[in-house]
Amino acid sequence: MNFPSNPVLAVFLSRIIALSLFTFACEQPVEPAELVLLNGKILTVDEHKPEAEALATRGDIIVAIGSSSEIRQYVGKETEVIDLEKHLAIPGFIEGHGHYYSLGASLMELELRYTRNWTEIVKLVAQAAREARPGEWIVGRGWHQDKWDRTPEPNIEGLPFHHELSVVSPKNPVFLSHTSGHGVFVNSAAMEVAGITSRNVDPPGGEIVRDDNGDALGMLRESAAQPARDALARYKAERSEDEIEIDMRRQVQMAAQNALENGVTSFHDMGSTWEELDLLKVMAEEGNLPIRLYMAIQ
Repeated sequence: MNFPSNPVLAVFLSRIIALSLFTFACEQPVEPAELVLLNGKILTVDEHKPEAEALATRGDIIVAIGSSSEIRQYVGKETEVIDLEKHLAIPGFIEGHGHYYSLGASLMELELRYTRNWTEIVKLVAQAAREARPGEWIVGRGWHQDKWDRTPEPNIEGLPFHHELSVVSPKNPVFLSHTSGHGVFVNSAAMEVAGITSRNVDPPGGEIVRDDNGDALGMLRESAAQPARDALARYKAERSEDEIEIDMRRQVQMAAQNALENGVTSFHDMGSTWEELDLLKVMAEEGNLPIRLYMAIQ
């Protein structure tokens, strides 16, 4: 560009051009973000800018951080805007060693950790049996007799007899894992399917807890639980492919929901099958996997 020979006029025109270019750049429209957080205390984990008031994201990328006034320009008609109202926002936690499908499966089972006594467990199983199909296994985990507020009667070593449980679930095998992981409690239907009778001899390293008549109480310790575990595994294997996929999808969804509710956004899974990985890839492509996964294949 040729400027006039008058130096004062040349400087004046150059300043006008620079100002025009700056104004043009500032007026360029900003692509709206999908999510904008405003009015918060956001920890960035960036030593150069450790804290911000607002941020904007597009997909799984943070596109801008700054003050609320600076970030408002990223708000469009479709942008989800969350006013943090001065609350704290931090990066998601990373689960360093977990079992993703097992987490989902546990959330599909009866939660027994917080039951106060055997009567509450029987009621939970009774409710599940009313909703279950005949032959469908009812699975729960997490109970411990030493945590109950009262000891069941009758009992052996504080353990209940299976009869109340069997009465409320006559058509459904019941499999309730002890919180220690060293035993399970089963009902009569499960014992029948697993072939456990008063004639069974305790296997090496295991014990079928018995009453004074030698009949099985329902508690199977250590290796004595293996026949019941095998029976449950056979039941799961006999399901149709559609039933298996429905259950696996539900495991994935419930694990993701639980993780996100607890602030976990990335998860290192330590042992899944190729089949499980294939489904995760499909669900990711569908947009149905809202968490970042790192998978170790067993």
